[in-house]
This record gives sequence, C-alpha cells and structure tokens, in this order.
Amino acid sequence: MDQLEQFTNELHEWTLNGKEPVSASIGLRYLLNQQEARLKALGIQREEEFIHVKDELKGSIPREGNGFASKILYREARQNVTYRQNGKEIKKISRPVDLYVSFIDREGVEPGTCTCPNCGHTMSASEARDGCPYCGTHFEIDEVYPCASYYYTVSSIVERGTLMDNLKREMIIAGVIAGIAVAAMAVISWNDLEMIFRILGAVLLGAFYGLVFAFIWYMIRSLILMGKVFYEAGRAMPMMKSLNSRKKMTKFMQSCEPSFSFEAFEGKILSLIRSIAFEDDRDSLSIWEGSCDLSELDQAADMQYRGALYIRRHEKDGDILRVQGTAFMTNTYASGRKVRERDEQFNFTAEKKIDPEFHPEFTFLKVTCDGCNGSFDAMHQRCCPYCGREYELKKKDWILTDLHRK
Repeated sequence: MDQLEQFTNELHEWTLNGKEPVSASIGLRYLLNQQEARLKALGIQREEEFIHVKDELKGSIPREGNGFASKILYREARQNVTYRQNGKEIKKISRPVDLYVSFIDREGVEPGTCTCPNCGHTMSASEARDGCPYCGTHFEIDEVYPCASYYYTVSSIVERGTLMDNLKREMIIAGVIAGIAVAAMAVISWNDLEMIFRILGAVLLGAFYGLVFAFIWYMIRSLILMGKVFYEAGRAMPMMKSLNSRKKMTKFMQSCEPSFSFEAFEGKILSLIRSIAFEDDRDSLSIWEGSCDLSELDQAADMQYRGALYIRRHEKDGDILRVQGTAFMTNTYASGRKVRERDEQFNFTAEKKIDPEFHPEFTFLKVTCDGCNGSFDAMHQRCCPYCGREYELKKKDWILTDLHRK
C-alpha cells in the first residue's frame, strides 16, 4: 500500500472512530484532534472518505534539503462527506476533487524502533504512536518518518474519467425510453392498419425518435455541464487575482531563503488558519498574535481549501518577513440540525524571521529551548517551562498576526 492510500484509509478510520492516523505528523494529528473536539462540542459526527475514480490522474512534487525530503502526492478522487446528529444523517456531500497530501521523510534513515518503558516490549516507532500493544502504556516519542504533514482538496467540476461513460449511458436510457413510448403510441393509434405494418412502422418511428431524444438529452446534459462551468467560473472569478502569487512570492523569498517552497508555505498558512479556527481559547495560542474577534469561527465544523492563495503584499522589515494575503476557502458551519457550506475569503498577515535553512520537520508542538535544551509545546507556551526563557516562534516558522473574514 502506498503512502497516499495508507493515509486516506487512516483518515477515513479517524472520522469513524477517532483513531489517530499513524502516518500523520504530530502537527496534523493535533489539528485533527482539534477538529474532533469541535465536532463533539457542536454535537455532530462527520465521516469523510476518498474514493478512487476511473482513470484517475496522480503524481508527485518532490523537494529535498537539510537532511529531509518532502513531496506532495496528489490524485483525483471522489470525496464523500456525511454529517450525522445522534446517528441520523443531516447532510451528505459527494463531489469530485483533487487531493493533495504533503509527506516528509528523513533522507537515508531507516524506520526506527523503541521500547516500552513499562513492559519492555520492542516495537516499531509507528506502532508506538498508539501505545504499547501489550500493556497499553502511552509514552512520548519523537516524530516518526515518513509522515503526512498536511492535506487539502480542490473541488473539480465533473469526474473526468466517468464523464463520457455516464453521458453515453444516459443517452441510451433516454433514447430507449423515448423510442418505446413513441412505438407504443404508434401501435395504439394506427389501429386501422394490419398488425405487421403497425409493428414495423412503430419500430422504425420509435428508432428515429429514440435517436432524436438521445441527441436532445445530449444537448440538455451539455447545457447543464456548461451551466456548471459558468457557475464554477463565477465562483472562481475572485480567485483569478491569485494566478501570479506563486511566482511573485517565490521570487521574493528566494533572495532571503533559497530553499523556499510555495507548496510548503501554502500548507503552513492553511494549518495556521485551521488551528486558530478550531481552538476554543485563542488567547493561549503562541502562533496567533492578532487582536480581532474570531468568535464567528466557533461554529466551524470543517474548512476546505479552494486551491488559491492570493499574495497581496510582501515586505522585508529588517530580519522580519511579512506577507499579507487572502486564502480562499469553502467552510462548513453547524448550528443545531443545520449544516451549511459557504465560500469565504480570509485575509491574513503572516510573519517570520529570515532563516535560510529548510526545516520541514519543525513543529510548534515540540520545540527545543535554546537555553536549557528542554522540550515543550510552544503552541500554547511562549516561554520554556524549565528555565523561563522566551521562545521566538518566528525564528523557525510563520505565525499569524492578523486574520479576519473578508
């Protein structure tokens, strides 16, 4: 089983029973746990599954550096999402999407093993994530590689691989139904002719009108598809301004950080937005330095990326890099028994200190103090709990200083 298949299967299992994906990074598991807590607070259950589609396109975008290799695996899929309340289905969504998952791996390092501190059982590091299988003891381990660091989907207009097959099937059904109906009416209405001529004429007339109705159905489906294209084009119009963002941002960053990856930056911004949205006590977050009211996000059950990040402005202020942009999302809000999706734009300001090194393994949830080398969660602690030294997250990665819905 390949990495992408394993992750999507584990992600589906997580939505069913809450079991954390073994192949997910520490940061991604934290984000999934945040979303799970939000869903429980809203009193709903969410099941998500990615189904393989016919002739699906798939590929990989690799990147290496600083002892780590990162790659984005992608493929076409059908995303099925079901929302339930007290076991009863309240909303179901099924749509074709392009799925993107970023994986990180250590270069030239074999998967490690660890030993349970309670019973002494030796197991692989990936098995240890869920605790010792013999005694159930849970203990802290380092990140296990390879791991999925973030994922997102981009909606498609149609399922490309099955479009023509479905259209042909619908045309045949429409033609057969229309032909049989016309033939039956002809046999009944031509009661003054002999039965052999009535049947022969009805068959010829039914065949003719069957072909006509099949063509009419083809035109109707084409118009429906065209309507979807225009509708999606209208939805996508505000995102057109983001077309040059990748090139503009990469050019700006390469002079400061030669190993910059727009895909990694994109994933980081999405993770930050989602972490802030799903956090109940946002004042406790070290990754958030804004002051605006985000209580409107307290009803968010899911946040889907629409595949567009618009960079409005970027600047270098001393050793601080500052980026202002807009993330285009489709968010799901739950209130009572109502679950609704809506397209939204989030304006953000992100900052970090210049660092020419590439740190794909870095996670806010487990940092090392520069003073005493103690390990702690910097997501919710601004100072080392052991020596009291302040930890500057901006030295290692991006944080958000402003976020609001446009």
